[in-house]
Amino acid sequence: MKKQTLLSLIIAITTTMTLNAQSVIVLHSTDTTAVFTGNTAFDDAYTLAETGDTLYLSGGAFTISSNMSKGLKIFGAGIHPDSTAATYLTQISGTVYISNGADGLYFEGIQFANNITEYYTHDVNDISFVRCKFDAPLDFGYNGTPSTLRTNYAFIQSVFINRLDLQGVTNSLITNCIFNDRIINSNSNSIKNSSFLYIPSSGSYYIIASSNTNLISNCIFHTTNQYLIDGVSNTIQNCVTQHASPDFGSTPIDVNNYKGVDLSMVFITVPASSFSFDDDYHLTTDAETTYLGDDGTQAGVYGGLFPLKEGFVPQNPHVSAKTISSSTDDNGFLNVDVEVNAQDN
Repeated sequence: MKKQTLLSLIIAITTTMTLNAQSVIVLHSTDTTAVFTGNTAFDDAYTLAETGDTLYLSGGAFTISSNMSKGLKIFGAGIHPDSTAATYLTQISGTVYISNGADGLYFEGIQFANNITEYYTHDVNDISFVRCKFDAPLDFGYNGTPSTLRTNYAFIQSVFINRLDLQGVTNSLITNCIFNDRIINSNSNSIKNSSFLYIPSSGSYYIIASSNTNLISNCIFHTTNQYLIDGVSNTIQNCVTQHASPDFGSTPIDVNNYKGVDLSMVFITVPASSFSFDDDYHLTTDAETTYLGDDGTQAGVYGGLFPLKEGFVPQNPHVSAKTISSSTDDNGFLNVDVEVNAQDN
């Protein structure tokens, strides 16, 4: 019954958006289902929602002005142009401020056009971003150094066009992501199965900078220079580097890394240094069994516990195709054909 209700909601969102050329949000809770449209749809839905509720966002653009101080689950239609051809991708504009009370906040399938910020005075744990795209910086220790460390953050199968500042975030997971810029201020986190496209211009701009005691494993560093990791006592394991003598920082634990590797022998087609959804991150058949991660699966974004899902499709039912007649039939009915695929992850 729950799946049927959700499928009905997804179909209703898609049809309403197409017919009225507007974005739609459905708020779903244990005792409430409400639909919001218009320029203030996100803020209106957020005002009514309570911690534990779920917001389903259609494709299209939404503007946020509310501080995020509730532990909501928020699903978009996706971020990849191909997989959102029937719905359009979901984009949130306006700075997202994560505030006290937002423990458990979860985003999936959303492109963020502006900054994501958490002031250093706030203490919020258990934040997740899955299959999201970030066009602007993320700063989790904004305007100072947090006195209380935040834990259990997760960044999974996401794309970072700008930097990720993890000041104050510890015991957290970054996995199967693609970075067009740097990670800074990461301490005692796990960074796994990710591709780093960033090319440092000098030793002042390390790819993972001012970062200590992290586990960095099964990653692929695309630059040919040596400025990879700046920090103390990081463990670097089963990573692929083009430079034969990469800089891993002070007192690194260097375990089973693949150094001096020509990436043309690793990827079917080497991705460009600037991220594009047109690029292919699949390894060659030989590379899949040659460059193994610490768990025995391939290094890079298609290995590990969370291999990249094709099209970055979010886990909520996905509208893959739609056909809506331009006019009604002789009986006054409008023919609407929507193809919805259930997702298993």
